[in-house]
Amino acid sequence: MVGITMDIGGSQILSSSGAYLIHGGMENTRHSLSHTSRSSPATLEMAIENLQKNEGITSHKSSLLNSHLQWLLDNYETAEGVSLPRSSLYNHYLRHCQEHKLDPVNAASFGKLIRSVFMGLRTRRLGTRGNSKYHYYGIRLKPESPLNRLQEDTQYMAMRQQPIHQKQRYRPSQKMDGITDSGSNSNLHTTPEQSVAAQSQHHQQFIDVTHVFPDFPAPDLGNVLLQEGITMSDVKTLQLLYRRHCEATLDVVMNLQFHYIEKLWQSFWSSKTPSSDGSTTIPSSEEEHEGIIPKDKLIALCKYDPILKWMRSCDHILYQALVEILIPDVLRPVPGTLTQAIRNFAKSLEGWLMNAMSDFPPQVVQTKVGVVSAFAQTLRRYTSLNHLAQAARAVLQNTSQINQMLSDLNRVDFANVQEQASWVCQCEEGTVQKLEQDFKLTLQQQSSLDQWASWLDNVVTQVLKHHEGSPSFPKAARQFLLKWSFYSSMVIRDLTLRSAASFGSFHLIRLLYDEYMFYLVEHRVAQATGETPIAVMGEFSDLASMSSTLLDKDDVSDLGSEADTDSRSVGEPLVKRERSDPGHLLQEI
Repeated sequence: MVGITMDIGGSQILSSSGAYLIHGGMENTRHSLSHTSRSSPATLEMAIENLQKNEGITSHKSSLLNSHLQWLLDNYETAEGVSLPRSSLYNHYLRHCQEHKLDPVNAASFGKLIRSVFMGLRTRRLGTRGNSKYHYYGIRLKPESPLNRLQEDTQYMAMRQQPIHQKQRYRPSQKMDGITDSGSNSNLHTTPEQSVAAQSQHHQQFIDVTHVFPDFPAPDLGNVLLQEGITMSDVKTLQLLYRRHCEATLDVVMNLQFHYIEKLWQSFWSSKTPSSDGSTTIPSSEEEHEGIIPKDKLIALCKYDPILKWMRSCDHILYQALVEILIPDVLRPVPGTLTQAIRNFAKSLEGWLMNAMSDFPPQVVQTKVGVVSAFAQTLRRYTSLNHLAQAARAVLQNTSQINQMLSDLNRVDFANVQEQASWVCQCEEGTVQKLEQDFKLTLQQQSSLDQWASWLDNVVTQVLKHHEGSPSFPKAARQFLLKWSFYSSMVIRDLTLRSAASFGSFHLIRLLYDEYMFYLVEHRVAQATGETPIAVMGEFSDLASMSSTLLDKDDVSDLGSEADTDSRSVGEPLVKRERSDPGHLLQEI
């Protein structure tokens, strides 16, 4: 494309690849697109005049937008053949507002700000199917912008800012601590922001940044009649914008910028229509991908049961994807700082969402918070499981401890254990004996943690293979967990009565194996039912409402009695039973 320069009233409109930058007039001097300096007042005046004319922004609101517009001009420029993810620009903007204590506009209004400065900017949806995102095409960060060292994902952005025909297969490179991009040692001049960015970059090697975000299902309205003021166009708009909102959430989490989630949720669930109260919110565009849904209309849409069920299904997909991104392997060692950051993130989720949805009906809030609660509890469970795995790894690598464990285990009266457990569990004696022999053999071989994990996975496969493809599979899986736990508790009881020297090691191993069995079973049930693990194991209400083929009356009554004994369990995941944090047990051991 050939760049075009036009003089309009002492100012210039510079064009490259279809994007236009309003540049302040400086007599007859022309400036390169890639070297724009700090904007003159004329530039801001033209951008604000454009907003006033086309978007209805009143004069007394204009001063509130000055800093936003100036920030855009200071940090971005037009460039040929490059693109930036739309969510990344908004993340940069949220950081700017947080640092300068400014009230941010929502994502759609921010898009209007960008287009008021870079007129004619194009939007493209780039990426593979199921993982595509909206990008602004023809814009990039200025080389001297401070955002270059604070980007959420420097490698991804660098790849995007290459001309399309020059891109090659991307492989993340590992950087040495204390070494900047230029290779110079910067330990003596590291700022807090750089330290946080460096730590985030280090942590990203432990998460799955290549995860593909699955598509969402379409809402099934059936024969539901929409009330006056709600149209099918509104439903389609919600479907599009909620997907975009979830993609932004995924981007923020993938960049380990957990503190932005609260702002994203507030922006989506608290969208306001233009008013005369001095708000800086800009009216929505007629373009679908730049639109917003006013809060009153969003509340009306969420009151429809099919819409609420569709949104819950989308949430299950989103939060399962976030779990798989943050904890791709529950047994892999990860830094304690990353684990603690994830647990702190999980602790804040419910409060953030309830604050953002404070004006919504209780049924809507309860549905949304229920899924978020399941997500938070899953993060806590998996980080606890990972913590147990690292502690157990040290035990399994200690030859003297393994020998002591084997000696103590051979003294256990398994015949007595089987006699007591058979009446409760009604397990085949041959199966129990085979598990006992395999366990002792695996222990004797001083197997690694990964080998133990394979053995446990094989146990689940062998026990449940007769129920595969049957509606009784979930119930059989639950019964297996109960029986496994009962047998292991009987063995621990025998070791306790004999004052076994390796009791502490066995107790730790038992905690890990019970938790890992729970992890394996929930994924097998999810696979069998075609749901996500969060959807299957998540909410108490889901378990209580299962069909009679999956949950008989006795199970329902048992679940109900458990809920009565602890009112805090209502609306929370069933797995919140003594499965939260094994830290104090590990310290005792």
